[in-house]
Amino acid sequence: MDGTRPARRGLSRTLACASATLLAVFLGMPGDADAQTPHTVVTFTVDDGSVSQTSGARILRKHGMRGTFYVVSGSIGTRGYLSLDDLRSLAAAGHEIGGHTVNHPDLAEGAPDEARREICQDRANLVGWGFRPTSFAYPYGSFSREAEQAAADCGYNSARVIGSLRTKKSCSDCAPAESIPPVNPLVVRGTDTVTPDWTLADLQQVVLRAEASGGGWVPLVLHQTCDFCGSLSISPAVLDQFASWLAQRQANGTVVRTVDQVIGGGFRPLVRPPAPAPRDGLVNASLEEPGPRGWVQSSWGQNNPQWTRSADAHDGHWAQRLDITEYASGEAKLLQQLDMGEAAPTAHPNNTYELSTWYKSTAPTQLAVYRRDQDGIWRYWTTSPWFAASANWASAAWTTPAAPDGTTGLSFGLTLARAGSLTTDDYRLQENVRPKAEAVCARLPWTYLLRWLC
Repeated sequence: MDGTRPARRGLSRTLACASATLLAVFLGMPGDADAQTPHTVVTFTVDDGSVSQTSGARILRKHGMRGTFYVVSGSIGTRGYLSLDDLRSLAAAGHEIGGHTVNHPDLAEGAPDEARREICQDRANLVGWGFRPTSFAYPYGSFSREAEQAAADCGYNSARVIGSLRTKKSCSDCAPAESIPPVNPLVVRGTDTVTPDWTLADLQQVVLRAEASGGGWVPLVLHQTCDFCGSLSISPAVLDQFASWLAQRQANGTVVRTVDQVIGGGFRPLVRPPAPAPRDGLVNASLEEPGPRGWVQSSWGQNNPQWTRSADAHDGHWAQRLDITEYASGEAKLLQQLDMGEAAPTAHPNNTYELSTWYKSTAPTQLAVYRRDQDGIWRYWTTSPWFAASANWASAAWTTPAAPDGTTGLSFGLTLARAGSLTTDDYRLQENVRPKAEAVCARLPWTYLLRWLC
């Protein structure tokens, strides 16, 4: 889920390195005897909450080490991610659980209030599950001054970025280590994401370079722990070899600590996020604005979705075309942004929703509907009946059942679940408010006598 977005990387690195001169002074200043002794702290920071991270956690535990696991609370319990029981097992083993937003957006691109909702609600979710999060990591390592302030306002003691320390792979002009304490704890500099092409020697060199430069803090950025499972993974064998080697560096003054152990500061009170303004319609419903703004190109399974801004529009100038040429499983679809209220339309329990869009498709398609709950977490809700393939523009329209209790937002889109093409345009959502008495009746069990009198 994570990684580095090239468009944001320069800005984030510039902000993260704004205090590079201060750091150089810090590392070069004479101090007490302990400061003059090489002392390096390595932290395994692990992003997103992939289920494969249980393997990495066991390897660290085997070598007497603990890591900081930054999890996306909206993904917990979903396909490919840690369950809540997994999280609790990690915490029970001594690993730190940190925040990484509810939905993993690029915080540098959204509105400041949306960043606060993502960060504060994510922390509230973790606290509600019994954790005491004090550390945060920006998704994609991308941040702004407003996102930095939001991390502080939401109660975090630190926030980590990506790609701001020198490695063999990049950032040759960066410092080899973060200072202890950091110049700015809300912009803790980390390495680039460790990827499958990192060797044991590459990992060792990051630590050796920090030791040779007088020590400091090296937050390593990891994601998945598995073989051949993705572009952001590390082999369990390489991680095991590195942890074994690292354990022997204690004689050189090099130790492994969690982020919280380095930063300190204690647990700060919970801060509730600002409520979003109600949004009744769809943002950029005709897909005329580039991006398209307010929408997300979503896919899961084994397929190769390719998205095109198409001039073959039903109305206006632009539509969105989806092509899949290689298909084994899953589906792809265009959805309203799965966010905390900046773009996703507001929804309410018990009400029904008339959904529609125009489409052309080489394959049958159906509307997939997702709902946001009171914790800001998006969940699959329901699907419509199938609509036939159509070479000409056709309307796909359907009314949902009553929205479940706790529903706060809605997102929907047509799916492509085989090789072929799907072009969509002109989306519409209409809320049907159910009378209060009807809504109460609908919630009664069929065995309840009053249900039959409604």
